[in-house]
Amino acid sequence: MAETVLLLPGQGGYTPGIFAGESDPEVAEVLRVVDRVAGEFGHPGVSGLLTEPDAPGAAELVRTDSFALQLAVFAAGVGGFRLALRQYTPDLVVGHSMGEIAALTVAGAFDLADGARLVCHRSRALSAYCPEPGGMVALGLPAPRAAHLVGVADRPGLAVAVANAPRQTVVAGPEAALATVTALAAALEVPATRLNAPFPFHSPMLALAAEAFAGEIGDVRQRPLRLPVLSPVAGGSVDDGTDLKALLVRQLTAPVQFLAAVRDLHAAGARTFVECGRAGLSGLVRRTVPEVVTVTVTAGSAGSVGPVGTETGGVAAVAAVAVVPAQAVPVAAVAASVVPAPAVSASVVPSAVVPVAVVPVVEAAPVGVGVVLEELRELYAVTLGYPVEAITGEADLEADLGIDSLKRAEMLGKVTAHFGLHGSSDDVRFIAMPTLAELAELVVATLSTAR
Repeated sequence: MAETVLLLPGQGGYTPGIFAGESDPEVAEVLRVVDRVAGEFGHPGVSGLLTEPDAPGAAELVRTDSFALQLAVFAAGVGGFRLALRQYTPDLVVGHSMGEIAALTVAGAFDLADGARLVCHRSRALSAYCPEPGGMVALGLPAPRAAHLVGVADRPGLAVAVANAPRQTVVAGPEAALATVTALAAALEVPATRLNAPFPFHSPMLALAAEAFAGEIGDVRQRPLRLPVLSPVAGGSVDDGTDLKALLVRQLTAPVQFLAAVRDLHAAGARTFVECGRAGLSGLVRRTVPEVVTVTVTAGSAGSVGPVGTETGGVAAVAAVAVVPAQAVPVAAVAASVVPAPAVSASVVPSAVVPVAVVPVVEAAPVGVGVVLEELRELYAVTLGYPVEAITGEADLEADLGIDSLKRAEMLGKVTAHFGLHGSSDDVRFIAMPTLAELAELVVATLSTAR
């Protein structure tokens, strides 16, 4: 029975400076090897993207350096996995989209350098053989309805690419086709969000790139698996008899059935899902099987615990609860859920027993803007049905995300409850803030004043 599942993110897995201040030698090794492999391909290293908080964001890298973005996603996933091993012993690993390369690497099918080489060959093939510009759009629809919308759009190259959650499906295709499906979605009042994806992944458009990719990786050695792996593209578990390189080639054009994978794992007994990074996979899991425990592991933290049936833990009641380094844990999360114990692999602790190492009751520590911003992003994404990577700190809530004044008022109530702001949010500035980055700064200032 696979009770504890570790999730390796795909495109949304890149966060600038995600390993800033992290001194773990395992993470340092990942960055060192990935930078060395980048040099083999005549490309600068990418470790700075993951260790410097002011590094370029995903949207900028989509435009300027998709090679670096793909390699950074891989390094972030593998590094996040190694951090997760501090606390959890995985029964099984799952990679989402390009995260399958990272998942197979951490499971032992490829050594670290060869995993990075697979990413580099894949990136080169995509840049050379994608026939025209394209990308991906997330729709707030179940997969069958999204497929119907794709049929109505009737544009060459447009395809359902990823079934993420009961009401989130991603479509991929050329720019003109994406414009058509986005217009149709708007007419039907269906949420539609452009993702930071440099190519139309998991679509027929990438057939030539897949063929070129296959031709470059023949010398990469497949090794025996050390951990069980489930592939959302293969539709089940893989083993040493599976041609895993052929699977990664097929993945470029085949859809990702993440929703089905999560349901299958839950039916088989999975109850704790640990996301190795911060790409929103935890939120997708909770929307699919809300009764499980989800955890987001990032550098310098003991993991952000997602209570059973609720959103990821926030920084509510900060005056009473100390902040775990780089990630706050709310009183509500402890009172209403089971909490993974940091020093015990793959275990959970009933809500009545609160390990002192998780939530020490001491004088409140300062809450950082970065922590609050990440929690706001996930809160808005979960509530509005957007992928978390679409909710950036700089996006204009109304112009870019379509959040009108009525929806802002509704979200303000959720923000107030999530952070324990109470009457402080009556300040008109809360509803007037145009971006989440500015709202995060106001929340931090308000919490600091309250202390």
